[in-house]
Amino acid sequence: MNILIAASMLLISSVGALAADVTAPVREIIEATASNWTEEAFGNEQEVFTEDRLERIFSAEFAMMYREASKNPAYDLPEGETTGFPFDYDPIARGQDGCPFQNIRIEDDGDGQVTALFNNRECMGDDSANRQDTVLIFHVLDENGRAVIDDIYPVENGQSGQSIKDELKAIAGQ
Repeated sequence: MNILIAASMLLISSVGALAADVTAPVREIIEATASNWTEEAFGNEQEVFTEDRLERIFSAEFAMMYREASKNPAYDLPEGETTGFPFDYDPIARGQDGCPFQNIRIEDDGDGQVTALFNNRECMGDDSANRQDTVLIFHVLDENGRAVIDDIYPVENGQSGQSIKDELKAIAGQ
């Protein structure tokens, strides 16, 4: 009887792990970034890569890479600080300039791949390139029973670009 109960508990816990919403961490990152690109957020932007988010919705390897890269911030730090934002642009919005995000879509492509699409250039003019979606491919894995982001690949000219984790590795190596 105890074996039957243990087997049932194991089955229930494994089904729960499989049911993790792989889009949830991606949605949180996209929504946080999108909120930073609104007029209301100007001057009050929230940090997307907070320590809480690094622990909660990013893989341990991604978080480690981010922390190492933060030791080589893109901009000079205030007196007494030893780490800072490692990028000289917004890696989610894919630039230093942009518009409020429009038409956000997050799609579970299966096998731990989640695609986020949105337009954040339309306010920059009538050029057809400004009407194209920004596309990011997130690799999500199960780590300790939670869906976490392990890497992010921007899609550039229809091709997967350099991963953000590889970019962090390069920054950390400087």
